[in-house]
Amino acid sequence: MTTAAFAALLVAAFAAVIDWWAVATDRRRVEYAAKPAVLVALTAAALFLEPADAGIRLFFVIGLCFGLLGDVLLMVDRFIPGAAAFLVGHLAYIGGLLLAVMHATGLLAGTLVFLVTAAAVGRPIVIHADRRSRKLGVIVTAYLAVMGGVLVLGFGSAVPAAVAGVSLFAASDALLAWGRFVGPAPGGRTLVHMTYHTAQGLLVLSLLQL
Repeated sequence: MTTAAFAALLVAAFAAVIDWWAVATDRRRVEYAAKPAVLVALTAAALFLEPADAGIRLFFVIGLCFGLLGDVLLMVDRFIPGAAAFLVGHLAYIGGLLLAVMHATGLLAGTLVFLVTAAAVGRPIVIHADRRSRKLGVIVTAYLAVMGGVLVLGFGSAVPAAVAGVSLFAASDALLAWGRFVGPAPGGRTLVHMTYHTAQGLLVLSLLQL
């Protein structure tokens, strides 16, 4: 890892801790500055490091950029546009992971994890979203399917950082959606942010091995 990439990761970690503190203590102004700063720093880290595959890095940088856009849209309470931005970001991650070497055992494990998670957590979320509006139900279902693709391919890569990253990303999305559509989620917004930022950081680190 280059010195510049390491420095960018340190900045991202510092901004993330500040953001988690701001969310936990309801300091919205601090959150609105710190949360985007995390993704900016992680994007810089991805650009500065020496990846195992430059093509995968390109897709991941696109994913990070759309994650940043989604963050901003969610902060101003634009849920559907924000979800759309994250959906595009997940598609970019899928594009990058498709360039990685896949392992059958990992793909099988990822598929099983997705099916169990979709049945236990995804189904109630889709049902409650659909009750609000059919359009919202379709959007949430599509998002769930795309997130499933990220999860399965991340496991299929057999790269520990990628496996942990996609797992935490799925957990973050599930917590966010559960809190919005079903009821209070464990850990509230703070846990959503913690799992999300850690997931993005791990995906950046996975570029060293993918």
